[in-house]
Amino acid sequence: MPVKQVTVWPTEADFEADLQAVLRRAFPWLPTTSIRHQTKFSFTSGRSHIEVDGRAQSQVTARADVLLYFNEQPLAVLELKRSGQAIDSSDIEQGLSYARMMHPHPPLVVVTNSSDVLILETHTGKEWKPPEQSDAAFADLLKQATRVASEDLKRAIGTLMGSNPNIWVPAVRQTSALVIKELSANWDQQLMPFVQDFLIPRKATAATLYLLRQNKRLVLIEGSPLSGKSNVLRELTNQTADADDIVVLFVEADSGSGIYQGIADALSNALSWPISRNEARDWLLNLSKTLSPSLVIAVDELGIGQEEIRVDVEDLTSYLFGSRVRVVLAIDDSVADRLVMNSTGRKHSAIGRRASRIKLGPLDDDEFQLAVELLWQHRVSIMHGGQSSPELRIPWILRSVVSNIVSQDRYANEKLVAVLPPLLGLDLIDHTRRRFRDDELRRMIRGVAQAVLQDARDRTRPIGLILESMATFVVRRRTLLDTIEPTDMENLVQRGYLRPILHDSGEAIMVIRVPELVASEAAYILGVELLKQIKSAEKDAAHWLAQMAANIPLGDIVAAQSLLDSAFQSGSLPMELIMALIKSPPEKHTFAAGTKAAMYFPGAGLIDMTFEGDGTILLQALGQRHKIEPNSPSEPPTGYGNIHSWLILSHFAGCPSAIEKNGQIDARVDPMVLLDVGTCPIVLRAVSADLEMSAIMTHDIPEGEVVCEQVGIVEPITLSIWRYLGSTGPEAEDWLEEAVERNSWPLLMRLHIALDQLVNSANKDTAAFARNAVKRLIEPALSKTSLLH
Repeated sequence: MPVKQVTVWPTEADFEADLQAVLRRAFPWLPTTSIRHQTKFSFTSGRSHIEVDGRAQSQVTARADVLLYFNEQPLAVLELKRSGQAIDSSDIEQGLSYARMMHPHPPLVVVTNSSDVLILETHTGKEWKPPEQSDAAFADLLKQATRVASEDLKRAIGTLMGSNPNIWVPAVRQTSALVIKELSANWDQQLMPFVQDFLIPRKATAATLYLLRQNKRLVLIEGSPLSGKSNVLRELTNQTADADDIVVLFVEADSGSGIYQGIADALSNALSWPISRNEARDWLLNLSKTLSPSLVIAVDELGIGQEEIRVDVEDLTSYLFGSRVRVVLAIDDSVADRLVMNSTGRKHSAIGRRASRIKLGPLDDDEFQLAVELLWQHRVSIMHGGQSSPELRIPWILRSVVSNIVSQDRYANEKLVAVLPPLLGLDLIDHTRRRFRDDELRRMIRGVAQAVLQDARDRTRPIGLILESMATFVVRRRTLLDTIEPTDMENLVQRGYLRPILHDSGEAIMVIRVPELVASEAAYILGVELLKQIKSAEKDAAHWLAQMAANIPLGDIVAAQSLLDSAFQSGSLPMELIMALIKSPPEKHTFAAGTKAAMYFPGAGLIDMTFEGDGTILLQALGQRHKIEPNSPSEPPTGYGNIHSWLILSHFAGCPSAIEKNGQIDARVDPMVLLDVGTCPIVLRAVSADLEMSAIMTHDIPEGEVVCEQVGIVEPITLSIWRYLGSTGPEAEDWLEEAVERNSWPLLMRLHIALDQLVNSANKDTAAFARNAVKRLIEPALSKTSLLH
């Protein structure tokens, strides 16, 4: 389409001269000195405030919108066109629509191009032709104008919304802002999706904007429940708030009511424009074929409830609509799997053929760093080591932890900075139980957890599935149907908590999209079972608990929480159980030549391993062979097993516990556990499904390896030591001296890392104690080694 220059007023003086000439012709019976004008004016529609800049518009269309007053009485909306520009119906409709939107209504609309002057009655749209133009005729017109019907107002809004981007663009943006404001709250209101003044920038937002500007008409943002999809739409809305090419309408997806109805409801609520579903569609259809900015309909949390939703999306992205209307859907990945396939599941649906799909996972390194910087603006810091914590990469968990911090009275002291622990451990379960309070959901998820534990005991499953289930919460469909009803399973799938897939082994399985919630319910189930196991034999119960922890994801946290849950249920735990766990330390194994093993690696699946006599390890996966050379050919490869007993104690020791005799506290248990487990000669940390985050710097020692002090706190045992020293301060002096006397390099390094984090404590006594302990006890002991940089 060719573009041509339109004629505009060269100077302000020219504009004023044309305006005064029109006033003399249109209102000869009024003294021009009593008429004032505004080229900027506004009106309110529902909860939206719309501003009109008539002169700015004149630079594009050679037509200026002017509001005239006679004394203090609104007189007319003036559509002033440059001389030589013909008057058309759009000029008349826009002038009438402006006048009908305003309160009080200007009784007249004047449309002119200097040579032709058309004066219309606002309330009828007909030309004003009184017997004579006089004060009396004008007063009579005012009386008639008070009887404007509601249909006139509706028609006025419809005209402006459909024809003038200067009106519909701010109206849509204000509508989105109102919706987002209603969904925003303070940190402590966790059922609200947004936190005021807190929004982590995501790469998915930039990817979405790129696709939209590449004229992609349908974008799916997919992720697990609570992965931050809604905040991506919020960020998309914010980033385009001043854009010239994109306008975002943020729409909450109702329970199956359809996108058109959702848009109709949103605009009706914000603009007091009661439109129907079909009227919303007509407006979008007309808008899609204009040269206006692109309208992006951002639909939040679209679910599978009715076929109408799928039909609306397919309609909006079909050839019937022009490219100026586009759709972004924030949906759970299980819902996306269904939307992109047709009813038979054998080929892509229309949505699947048209959609560009963006996966949203945990925060990556760049996003996490931006989150850290943003939290610092809120006087919240993450302790060194947090960069290696997978749970702090999950947006809802990060928000939950911060919510707990800012709700404390001490946070009100603006001289203090709150510090988040670098890993959560049992806090993960606590935050999960605070976040998920829906009893019906918990009932269904408890059934899922029961199935997960039932599967974990079945060693006849395919080896690939067994290994994967140790790193990721998955459960066989047939096992799940033993513990929950089919309708419950379908409910959880539709809500995004379960995702059905066919495993490489051929088993139909469900991938669990809320692992923290399943872990919480599994801990409760194990806690009940543990009480039964204890009655038989404490040593056997300890072995059983460690085995369960080894067979499920987050097993160390689940098992440690089950200890606490069982203690709360019964009132106590036998000391023999704790001692049995202490007496089951990690074991070092040497792999003889020819030993075969297998492991699961995310992205690669099952990997077969063969240990050669010279220390070489042969790997085979995805049809390819790889060789790992040994660090020292003279030494056979080694590994460690039975680590979960001490991993469980690492978390358990972070909670104060004591031995009770005759109703009196005899001694603290947790300091004793810290001394024993703290001597562990290997990195005592559960392996994450994200192997990159599992990689940390270490120092080799004769017995194994220890975490480098530059990494920070990445082991739960070190975090528990930090908590103990931070809570007791100088009172832990004797315990600290006993720990140093053990002359254990691993324990000394863990003490050094923990104390180093306490040096900056807001508690001056604790900080002084930590500095003194490092200088007087830890550094002299470690100076005998080569461990410190």
